[in-house]
Amino acid sequence: MQTTSYGRDHEIVQHLRPEPMTDVERAGEALVDDVEFEIFKHKMHMIGLEGKENTMRLGASTAMRFGDVAFGIFTAQGDLAICATGIYHHAVLGQLPLKYIVKHWVNEPSVGVRDGDSFFYNDPFYGGVHNADMGLAVPVFHEGRLLCFVGAAVHTGECGGSEPGGTVTAARSKYDEGLLCPPIKVGENYQLKEDLLTMFAAMNRDPRTMILDIKARLAATRIAQRRILEVVENKGVDFFLGALRKVLTVTGEAAKKKVAALNDGIYRQPRFLDTLGEENGLLKVDLTVIKKGDTITLNLENSSPLVPDTPANSYFQGIIGLSMVYFCGWLFHDLPPNNGLLEAVDWKFPDDSFVNAKGDVATSIAPLVQICFTHGMFQCGARMTYSSDPSRSVASWFSGFSIPMFAGINQHGEPVADITPEINATGCGARYDMDGVNAAGAFFATMADCSDVETTEANNPILYSFRNYFNNSYGHGKYRGGAGLGYGLIVHDTNQFMLGSHGGGSKFPTTQGLFGGYGLPCLFLRKVGGSNFKERLAASDDALPRNLTEVFDATNPERGEVTQSNISSVVERVQDGDTMYAYAGGGAGYGDALEREPEGVLRDLADGLVSHWAAENIYYLVYDRESLLLDTEATLRRRQEVREQRLQRGKPWAEFEAEWLQQRPPAKVLQYYGEFPVPQTFASEGGTPSPQRLAS
Repeated sequence: MQTTSYGRDHEIVQHLRPEPMTDVERAGEALVDDVEFEIFKHKMHMIGLEGKENTMRLGASTAMRFGDVAFGIFTAQGDLAICATGIYHHAVLGQLPLKYIVKHWVNEPSVGVRDGDSFFYNDPFYGGVHNADMGLAVPVFHEGRLLCFVGAAVHTGECGGSEPGGTVTAARSKYDEGLLCPPIKVGENYQLKEDLLTMFAAMNRDPRTMILDIKARLAATRIAQRRILEVVENKGVDFFLGALRKVLTVTGEAAKKKVAALNDGIYRQPRFLDTLGEENGLLKVDLTVIKKGDTITLNLENSSPLVPDTPANSYFQGIIGLSMVYFCGWLFHDLPPNNGLLEAVDWKFPDDSFVNAKGDVATSIAPLVQICFTHGMFQCGARMTYSSDPSRSVASWFSGFSIPMFAGINQHGEPVADITPEINATGCGARYDMDGVNAAGAFFATMADCSDVETTEANNPILYSFRNYFNNSYGHGKYRGGAGLGYGLIVHDTNQFMLGSHGGGSKFPTTQGLFGGYGLPCLFLRKVGGSNFKERLAASDDALPRNLTEVFDATNPERGEVTQSNISSVVERVQDGDTMYAYAGGGAGYGDALEREPEGVLRDLADGLVSHWAAENIYYLVYDRESLLLDTEATLRRRQEVREQRLQRGKPWAEFEAEWLQQRPPAKVLQYYGEFPVPQTFASEGGTPSPQRLAS
């Protein structure tokens, strides 16, 4: 007898690895030879890519249009087998809503799963990140038999929380975070249910974008459904089921083989989050990566405790999802991105910690918690892989968020609520043999785009005063990180508008360097209320700032009420003409800056990417500031002096440690940290259950 529970399903979120193979799948696998398998994989991947492109071209929200999309083909049990994505963490998180549907709705008479159905979901407990990440999936039937699911997951920029933009920096519980929808049937007989769409629209500040995004996901999945059925008609059901399962089998085996080839070792990287949303504070993500045999274990014990009444919590499944940014993009870059990769990964989370959220706590800024973890994962991964393949040992891309959020009435009199796309234009980290790429993308969505400014301006009451690389935006080193973007926003043609920002790193830098390379500076926002910018623009004032350096120059003619604030900034009302200046950070540096080729520094000086101060005090060049002519001999002498000064500053380890252990942040900063320096949070026996299996 089946019983119904209306609470969250804590059992199903343990199903991150592939389900046990069914007898039908096993028999089907035997029908698939190697050549046919390669052809099948290629066809299915092309179907996935077409689905991703269709989702992007049909959608309306910023993230959807510019590539923060995960499009997948899932087995009938809900495992993700084929994934075309610009955003790797959704690669493994997209399966949990499908497994929920399989477990709860397939045999539920009042719901059921039938040909022509469609299901919507955005509950972060199943999606792993936050409410703004929404998905839609459809079952694919052939002659009445369920073969697979197709789904698309994307960040829609508005979900009806107490603040716009999908992240609620002042949230105190999940009830402040807007639409919260476990997997629900929203369509039958190939039609969406208009009553449910009307309900979604009523719960959202930007109903047009919300509904267009839902329809874009549905249209793309229906096209993929047709393509899949063409393959089934050609190759047969048994072949299709066996081949789809074989993708997972081969991926899992290859991942284990690849991990086994690495040296065994233990790698530790504590990371720190400096915001709890509205409030400053210090939280610790304590990551230990244990590589043994063919398995990598992620241990997050001794991370800070749960932080009730703040949005700075993350579900453990979201942390595992973000681990796939590293695994798919760097370690397993040559393997298919699906949850078969997790056959080579294990994890251990403390019971009562902000990295393992429980109950009704808010999780709106979970992305910040998760990228703290991911940065630690990149640092550990670089050390783990260096001895085997230095080319995969890469300094971190910008590992923070700095995302303007807005809502209000646009210049056309229509409601809008979204984010701007510059987070997709951060710098990538330096490598062992070259500088990082400037404005390469987002580390979590490397194939996404930042749009052109005219497109963003067309739909939103915003004018860009400039958008370009900013000086000293990257981490210095033998090889420097890629440059990030600085940009200015002017509120245009509306007085019914609100503007804020989501992110961290204003007190504690988000991105460290690698092997002696430098990390990034702390970032902050500058706002000017009652600005005279538009007035000076109308007067063609040539002195108006054209980059961030000029914004802070004494000759800047902009006047108004100037405030500097944290990146994490609750939305506030703004007026026509008000301005805001923000950043998308650069990548981290690799190696000792004293070893950087002087010509590289001079080239960056000529391009305006580095300051004379940094050239003289970090790279220790001796040159003429006007002509940029290098004094080679003087530079060699200066660098040797600096090396000798370093040796003089050195001290024995015991002496250093004794001094270091006396250091302690102020008590106010440690309010939510837990016991200092080690928060003492652990996984109890049974606290983090081993993954269980769905009944087939």
